[in-house]
Formats: sequence, structure tokens, C-alpha cells
Amino acid sequence: MEVQTSKSKHRNKLRVERISMSLPPGLLTQFNKAMNKAGFTDRSKAIQTALHSFIDERDWQVNDSQNGAGTIMMLYDNHIFNQDTISTQIQHKYSDIINATIHLHLDGDNCLETIMLKGNKRRIKELANSLSKNRGIKSLKVHFVSLI
Repeated sequence: MEVQTSKSKHRNKLRVERISMSLPPGLLTQFNKAMNKAGFTDRSKAIQTALHSFIDERDWQVNDSQNGAGTIMMLYDNHIFNQDTISTQIQHKYSDIINATIHLHLDGDNCLETIMLKGNKRRIKELANSLSKNRGIKSLKVHFVSLI
């Protein structure tokens, strides 16, 4: 990979590094399609966003002492016995990292809940693990960003 340093013309912008990449044509075609569907008009910005996602995903896997912020999004069956009560009891144990919760009734059977968090990654992982053990959970996803 070739790296070339370029100073920004604007005082408030950070210095950028120019790189050259070699990609299989099919991968570039797929990336361009995904980039356009996502609304990006600038390939560099799309690649920067993809790199940040890659870094955040890797950070989630290592260094549990790190602080960050994010969300836990759960889809669950609201007819499963005590699901709401169990979820609420678990969340009360993690009030040190939970900043807000949004609950959405999707239909007669399903609810979507988003928990907004800020704090120690180890605590966020513990909360996600505790919630995921409930029988009514159909899907649970964590989105985490490191605080630098």
C-alpha cells in the first residue's frame, strides 16, 4: 500500500494521508453499489466510514477496560412469560451505564427495545449477555463506539 502525506488547505481540518489500494474488480463493484445505496457520493468518505466500523468492531472484541458508548437493540416476543419484568429487573442492575431506553410496540406479538449506554465496555458486555439469556429474545445486537 502506498502512503502519501498531504496537508489540508483548511486550518480546521486534520492532516490526511493519501493511499493507493489494489482491489479485485468484483469487490470494488460491490463496494461502489453499496456506497451509492448508502447515499455516499465520495468514495474516500465511504472507505473512512467502513474503516471506523472495522476499528469499532475490533475494539469491541478486545480491551474490556475501555470506556465507550453505544446501544443494545432487542427484538422480543412480548407474550413470553415475564419477559418485560425480567428485562426491567436486569436493566435496574446496570443503571450506572444505561442513559435511556426506548420501547416500541411493533405488532401484537413483538416489541423492539433500544437501550442507550455509556460506560465501561465490560459492564456493557455483561448487560448484553444477561439480556440475551431471556427466552423471549429473538434478536439482540450491540453497537459500540470507543471513547477516545
